[in-house]
Amino acid sequence: MKPVPRTREIGIVVFDDVLLLDLAGPGDVFGRANFLLRQEGEPERYRVTALSTFGGEIHASSGLRLQTAALPSPEICAFDTVLIAGGPGVLKARHDLQLQNWVRAVQPRVNRLGSVCTGAYVLAEAGILSGKPATTHWNHATDFAAQYPEVQLNIDAMYVREGKLFSSAGATAGIDLALSLVDEDFGRELALAIARELVVFRVRSAGQTQYSTALTSYGNESDRVQKATEFILRHLESGVTLDAIAAHVCLSTRQLSRKFKEKLGVSPSQYIASAQLDLARELLSGSGQPLEKIALRCGFSGRQQLSRVFGKALGMTPHQFRERFTPSLP
Repeated sequence: MKPVPRTREIGIVVFDDVLLLDLAGPGDVFGRANFLLRQEGEPERYRVTALSTFGGEIHASSGLRLQTAALPSPEICAFDTVLIAGGPGVLKARHDLQLQNWVRAVQPRVNRLGSVCTGAYVLAEAGILSGKPATTHWNHATDFAAQYPEVQLNIDAMYVREGKLFSSAGATAGIDLALSLVDEDFGRELALAIARELVVFRVRSAGQTQYSTALTSYGNESDRVQKATEFILRHLESGVTLDAIAAHVCLSTRQLSRKFKEKLGVSPSQYIASAQLDLARELLSGSGQPLEKIALRCGFSGRQQLSRVFGKALGMTPHQFRERFTPSLP
C-alpha cells in the first residue's frame, strides 16, 4: 500500500514594505497545486501561512495590508518549508534580532529554508548563508556581495539550492522556486500543470539566467551604450571586437569601457561574454541544433571553447545543460 502524502505547512515570512509578489507568487503556486489535486479527487497538500515577527497587520510596498501570524516558538515549529520574502523593507527587517534568532533556531527543524528575491539579506545577516552558494535580485548583487563576502553569490542563476537551503533571484523567480518545490514533492507533471494554469511561459530551471542580456539594450540612460549593446547582440556570430564597438558609437575604447561601467556595471568584454552565454543557453534549451553550430552562432571558435566556457561559468558541459534544462512544456 502506497504511503499517503502528508500536508506540507509552508511559512512565508513578511514584514512592512515587503514586495507582495514575493508572497503571492509562491503562494499561488501552492494554491494552484491544491486546486489541481482537488480536481483529481485528492486532498489539499499545502497550507500556506504569512508570518511576521509579532503577527498582526503589515503594510506591503504596494500599500496593501496583510494579516499575519506571529513567528511560532521554534520548539513547536511545524513548518515543512520556510521562505523569507524580499522587498524594500528587507534592509530594515534583516536587522530584526528576533527574526534572525528565529531563523537560526528553525533551520535544523525545517526540511527546507529559503529566500525569495532580496529575502536573502535576512538569511545572510543571520549567518545561514556563510560559505554557501546563493542568489538574489541582480540589481542588488554588488551591494550584497560587498556586505556578505562570505556568501558564494551566483547572480547568474534563477535559483540556487544547497542541501535544504534555497534562494531565488528577482521576484518572479519565486514562482520558479515554488514550482521546483512542487516538482520535488509531487512530480513534474503537477508542476507543469500549475505552470500552464498560471500562464507561465515555461518552467524555468535553476540554470536559466535571471534576465536576458538583450533587455539591457532598452531604456539605458546613454544612447551610445544602447547602440553599443544592440551592435554587440547583432554581431555576436561574427566575433565582435572592442575596437569595432567603439568605432560604431564614435567613442574611444577607454570612453566606451567607462560608459559601460557607469551604466551597466560591467566592462564591454564582460557584456559580450554574458551575451554569448545567454544566447548559448537559449539555443541549447530551445533548439535541437548541433553544439558546433550553436558555438559558432554565439561567436565562439568552436565546440571546445563553448564547453570550456560552460564548465567555468556553470560547472557542466553544454550537453549536460541541454539534458537538464530543456523545457518539456508544450
